[in-house]
Amino acid sequence: MAISPHFLVIPYPVLGHVNPLVHLSQILAKHGCTITFLNTEFSHKRLNTTGAGLDNLKRSGIRFVTLPDGLGPEDDRSDQKKVVRSIKTNMPSMLPKLIQDVNALDVNNKITCIVVTLSMTWALKVAHTLGIKGTLLWPASATSLVLCDCIPRLIDDGVIDSYGIPGRRQKIQLSPNMPSMDTENFPWRGHDKLHFDHLVQEMQTMKLGEWWLCNTTYNLEPAVFSMSPRLLPIGPLVASDSNKSSFWEEDTSCLEWLDQQLPQSVVYVSFGSMVVMDPNQFNELALGIDLLEKPFIWVVRPNDNKVNINAYPRDFHGKRGRTVAWAPQKKILNHPALACFISHCGWNSTVEGVCGGTPFLCWPFAKDQLVNKSYICDVWKVGVGLDKDENGLISKQEIKNKVEQLLGDQNIKARSLRMKELTMNHISKAGQSSKNLEKFIKWAQ
Repeated sequence: MAISPHFLVIPYPVLGHVNPLVHLSQILAKHGCTITFLNTEFSHKRLNTTGAGLDNLKRSGIRFVTLPDGLGPEDDRSDQKKVVRSIKTNMPSMLPKLIQDVNALDVNNKITCIVVTLSMTWALKVAHTLGIKGTLLWPASATSLVLCDCIPRLIDDGVIDSYGIPGRRQKIQLSPNMPSMDTENFPWRGHDKLHFDHLVQEMQTMKLGEWWLCNTTYNLEPAVFSMSPRLLPIGPLVASDSNKSSFWEEDTSCLEWLDQQLPQSVVYVSFGSMVVMDPNQFNELALGIDLLEKPFIWVVRPNDNKVNINAYPRDFHGKRGRTVAWAPQKKILNHPALACFISHCGWNSTVEGVCGGTPFLCWPFAKDQLVNKSYICDVWKVGVGLDKDENGLISKQEIKNKVEQLLGDQNIKARSLRMKELTMNHISKAGQSSKNLEKFIKWAQ
């Protein structure tokens, strides 16, 4: 009789990486797998102090362990370069001892596979040295993964230089049937040479992973999977919201307020866990929300622009809705009162919006968000984009006009519901993502 695999999962300590691995861990635990979840000490402490459902996760069979990230309490962990550098300097030497200690707890159930996210691929080297199988869970779209994997080809073809900068602005297609991409929207644009070199190095180390798991489906990105035999779509990764991780306390009172609103009437505004908005743009957004004259839920994180109540524009009233520090997003996106989602188009939010059958108003800021917007607006046709004015701002009038355009288009709503059905079918018992997951579990034994 085959022994169920034991997974050591290691996310980079940001929510966009932690949550997909939490969801995958829950699903693997339901399949009888043993899960050891490695957080940095700092990240785990934050999760433990926000009512993030860690007790529920432990009851579902997930065991948590920690290692220090090498930074002190005074260090600024919003500086991702500093975090990456410290983790790569300090954690690799400590991981073998942690694996040894975990294995000593049950010699008949030793770690059989390590699963990492981007910026933690150093752990695949450790796994390779110890003779343990390794896999990557890519937290963004499969298209962005393939694009990053094509960096050497793009350099050889003269599309970009060794700094990742395009020789000239153009649209390219990595393969037939894939949406064309503007070179100005490449995921690494806007970053320095150090970041680009780190990405290139990560892509090389990732090849130690047998599989590149993706939180996506064949219907969302149909043309991409022929680009690499390592790609394995296992999405959408969805789990109960009560077990979702967060670095901020969720304001669940907005759900009671949502219950009192009319069907398809509420505008939900959220830009994820990392976007920082320019204060002038923040003011314009606030006035645009007022101008809508519609009920709304607007997520303003505690550290958004160091925003406090005095940072809102003087003319902002906000009487028709709720402003919250953090929200139970999946429940909101699946609520019948929801009309649309004003989103930064991060991949986790994109997948959750699709699974809620929600029309999008797209407001991408950087990285893969620009690629995701092209899928939402041009390929799936379940949303519209916002355009900046001559000052580089998205105006309050633009927000009002585009919301009205979006909500007045019943074809977009119909396509959103159809996309939800097609996507969720992949995690049914006979769905392709479910079959891929079973294949992965069998391999990891």
